[in-house]
Amino acid sequence: MRTVRAILVSDTDNCVTLTESADKGDAVYFLCDGVDAAVNAYESIPGWHKMAIVAVGKGMQVTKYGAVIGTAICDIEPGYHVHIHNIKSPEL
Repeated sequence: MRTVRAILVSDTDNCVTLTESADKGDAVYFLCDGVDAAVNAYESIPGWHKMAIVAVGKGMQVTKYGAVIGTAICDIEPGYHVHIHNIKSPEL
């Protein structure tokens, strides 16, 4: 198991951006409210992609940068990749 760093832009976000790729079982660390927090990756995730840090239920909003970036089209558990396979972009 490796340690991977991630970026949490806003404390209201429910996903982080990995600064490098993570393998299943890697500990992903990020700062939350100025304190180190960690979630284990439950699947391989490419670098600079998003990973859920809390459970996001189907139909819930996915937030990054303190803004809504999409809606979950299925349940997304902490540690799972957040990408086009499980979120729908907001309609403009």
